[in-house]
Amino acid sequence: MNLEPGVAVVTGAGSGIGRGTAKALAAQGATVIVADLDRAGADETVSIIESSGGKAVAYRLDVADTVALTAFAEQIRAEHGVPDVVVNNAGILVGGPFLDIPLDDLHRIIDINLMAMIHGCRIFGAQMVERGRGGHLVNIASMGAFAPYRLGTPYCVSKYAVKHFSDCLRAELAQHRIGVTAVCPGLIATHLADTASMATLTDGEADTTKEVVARAMALIAMDPDKAGRHIATAIRKNQAIKPIRLEAWLSYYLSRLSPTAHRAVMRVATGPELERVGRTLLASVPTQLRERQRP
Repeated sequence: MNLEPGVAVVTGAGSGIGRGTAKALAAQGATVIVADLDRAGADETVSIIESSGGKAVAYRLDVADTVALTAFAEQIRAEHGVPDVVVNNAGILVGGPFLDIPLDDLHRIIDINLMAMIHGCRIFGAQMVERGRGGHLVNIASMGAFAPYRLGTPYCVSKYAVKHFSDCLRAELAQHRIGVTAVCPGLIATHLADTASMATLTDGEADTTKEVVARAMALIAMDPDKAGRHIATAIRKNQAIKPIRLEAWLSYYLSRLSPTAHRAVMRVATGPELERVGRTLLASVPTQLRERQRP
């Protein structure tokens, strides 16, 4: 799709994959609507885009507030026109033993990771259909959409639903020339773990776990800007599903070729032994490596 001089909306664009995607779309000529609950982060993304000669506008948005999301969509149409691309990126992580996760946390992750995405597709998709010129919807899932892992049940369930919803919506909106892409990233250097809610862990244990994840991300994870460029390519090629990184592709294909083997691999890979490996990593990886992690 030629985005010049198109309009692209990216939620959760104040950091991480959202920011990387906003930068990639701006580089292709789009005017990017940068929406985030953190207005300061959204403003920073806009400054980065504008410093490179791109066009972007920041908005504060809580995607879990359906009334606010509806009003936001109407405001964007009035001020910028119907967007050509909408990237539903905002998300959170809730983990821990499933039976110990508070009900409020379960409601929260479904509201943000799933229902906000569905509502965003519904509102902006209707605008695109009414305009009659096509468009593209992007929903950020995860390799957890097809890789079941221990202590991540709520997150994996929400992301599986994102992927399957995207598949269904793609079939339905094809007649209107509206593409739908489900993006399933592997390890990307974002702040997702920093804001995670983890049941049954003390504050000290939670901090240790987040430190382990942060150092692992700094050591081996993909730069969010590179992930954003992959997403921009998926939009241009109208890809139905876009795993990002080798582990996501391997997990995707193994889940299709041998679901039983895939489940066994994930059960071992995310089992109790992972905790020992994580603590070893925490002790061995220099703190300075965290500086490689980009917002």
